[in-house]
Amino acid sequence: MKGIRERLLEAFQIEYREHLEAIRGLLEELSQRPDGSGIAQLDETFRRAHSLKGAARAVDLPPVEQIAHRLETLFAKIRNGEIKLDGTVKGVIGRVLDTIEDWVAANSAALALPDTAVAMSELDALLEGGQPVAARKPTVPPPPPPPPPVTPSEASPPPAEEIERPAPARADETVRVRAVHLDRLLRSSNELVTETMIQRQLTHQLVDIDRSLANFDKQWRRVRKTASSMIREVADHDRSSALDRQFEALEQSLRVLTRDARGNRRLQQKTGWTLRQLGGELQQEVRQVRMVPAESIFGGFRKMVRDLARDAGKKVEVQVAGLDVEADRMVLQGLKDPVMHLLRNALSHGVEQPEIRAMAGKSPHATVSLRFDVSDGRLVVLVEDDGKGVDYDAIRRKAVERGALSEAEASGLERQALLDLIFDPGFSTARVVDDLSGRGMGLSVVREAAAMMNGTVEVRRREPAGTCFRLSVPLSVSTQRLFLVECQGHVYALPTEGVDRLYRVKADDVGTVEGKSVVFLGGAQLPLLSLAHLLALGESAVTVTRNVVPLVVLKNGERRVAVAIDGFLSIREGLVKDIGVPGARGTMVAGGMLLEDGTIALVLNPFEIVETFRKSGSIRVLTTVEKPVERRVPVILVVDDSLTTRTLEKSILEAHGYQVRLAFDGLEALTRLRAEHIDLIISDIQMPRLDGFGLLQAIKADAALKSLPVILVSSLEAREDRERGLALGADAYVVKRKFDQKELLETIGQFL
Repeated sequence: MKGIRERLLEAFQIEYREHLEAIRGLLEELSQRPDGSGIAQLDETFRRAHSLKGAARAVDLPPVEQIAHRLETLFAKIRNGEIKLDGTVKGVIGRVLDTIEDWVAANSAALALPDTAVAMSELDALLEGGQPVAARKPTVPPPPPPPPPVTPSEASPPPAEEIERPAPARADETVRVRAVHLDRLLRSSNELVTETMIQRQLTHQLVDIDRSLANFDKQWRRVRKTASSMIREVADHDRSSALDRQFEALEQSLRVLTRDARGNRRLQQKTGWTLRQLGGELQQEVRQVRMVPAESIFGGFRKMVRDLARDAGKKVEVQVAGLDVEADRMVLQGLKDPVMHLLRNALSHGVEQPEIRAMAGKSPHATVSLRFDVSDGRLVVLVEDDGKGVDYDAIRRKAVERGALSEAEASGLERQALLDLIFDPGFSTARVVDDLSGRGMGLSVVREAAAMMNGTVEVRRREPAGTCFRLSVPLSVSTQRLFLVECQGHVYALPTEGVDRLYRVKADDVGTVEGKSVVFLGGAQLPLLSLAHLLALGESAVTVTRNVVPLVVLKNGERRVAVAIDGFLSIREGLVKDIGVPGARGTMVAGGMLLEDGTIALVLNPFEIVETFRKSGSIRVLTTVEKPVERRVPVILVVDDSLTTRTLEKSILEAHGYQVRLAFDGLEALTRLRAEHIDLIISDIQMPRLDGFGLLQAIKADAALKSLPVILVSSLEAREDRERGLALGADAYVVKRKFDQKELLETIGQFL
């Protein structure tokens, strides 16, 4: 079991990095402000240095405490106008912060501790009004400063009896949980969600049994009536009466069976709906718990890059931003090696030696930056350098040396195609193999890691000089937002991040250029091929309705391609599971997701589809076949006294292919229900004349209506209101404040 000091040191590891990053960020912000306008930022830097000093004292780290004390004094003098925050002062502060980082890292790893005398002498020189001496190491370290006055926050700890007294609970209390337990909890919640899908299929089967029994009952009544009439004509009264009694007993048994089946079906529907709600909430909570800041994984990367640059004889300023961005811990762990490879690549291939940079008119100090951000619901990681940029000629020479291209092919290859080559395993333009580069495995590892997480990696030119690598991956590995499509009778899922637009075009609008199908969309000509052909499903004809072709435009960076499918299905949050397909480059299958009927839908990587499409030399021309006539469209009755709510729900339902009827309150709804065929009812509760509860009671009391599914959508959130609605026979209860279009549509899909 860990002692108190070990636990304090673990906490200090997190806290001191927060203070250093905050000070760096505040200094960067101050550099962009006019003089005298950053008082709030200076106050915050002073507070951070003061907190760092107190934290170092608490864990008994005197060197860090002494440096932090000098920093605190320096920031106080800057704030009071005694010292000007110019480039020289900022440079000293930056080196001092690096010294703290190096010292704490060495102390944690039980290595030889770096000397802090240079850092303290530079700070002392600034505080005394002199010039910092960075290159000269004093022969005798200066004596430690007298201990600062004790503030209330740093006062000695209270007696033991006071420490052991239980403190009142706080709303923001936190606990430490081992990562392995979170992983198990995630798997358990995923299995629960999977089980709810099986339960939904069971509900559908019970609904089918209920309908079959109802149809059997109707047919039996007709058969009994005909049989009774024929028996009375050919048999005596006693025998006819005996058969009638047997018929009556059989009919009674059938009624009991029908009633029990309907009751079990309703119970299953309610239980399944509640289980889905709870499972979804649990999974969402687990996802939130697994979200950790990028700092927890990449907090030490600044020091790593500085050490690598020093060993390579290069002067590098390392900038790290966005460490407070949160993502799934497993996603961040999966990015650790790729980001490390990209940073090493920036140092080896991008950043020049100081003398070469000076000859080119650049600052001898290069800049390497690592930045985290969230864009369109995905985690984006940018690794940039202001070095020499991509050497396209070197890539061409290496491709010819490896025999991948001929001289003519290499000279005619466009730049984007050349950039694709650097991600091939074993491809490296380095002349020699050293600790940083030369083996040609770094970028291929980056590409494969991104593909395994359904992500992308792009290379961009950085202005005015240098290179930028952009990684984009999902924020979470548990569930993703997926767009379901139909192709050749199968269901496939595409992450929505890779879908640009959806179109329905006339088959006559599809043209052919050089033997390949193309389509004009938004003023641009896009290549077009069927998904069936891409997946090698054999017959590649697209099933169309009224000569209209459904198209999904997929994107990867600036590239766009159109993929023809048989039909659009829906958008939903889905759990993507590994199904044993390797995520190497060129693999279009990223995993699988379980559907409600128990089958597996393959989850495709849209970014790899774009790449495969671009490189395809196929001349297959798109063909179409007409789709059979679709079944009757279900009719839904929306009951709500709010015009806005009725209009909103009507628009949502009609956009998803349902017919919609409207009613102002319960009385008008009953009139409509008895006048026309309705398949499902969505009702508010608080309405004039007859509210939702009253409408529900009237429906369940009517033999002709009681089998209709009823979904209550209300602003009433109290537990007793929900329990009352479900007890009266509602099949589902949706709270308006938490209204989710997807949830409503999925709930409707359970009953229709």
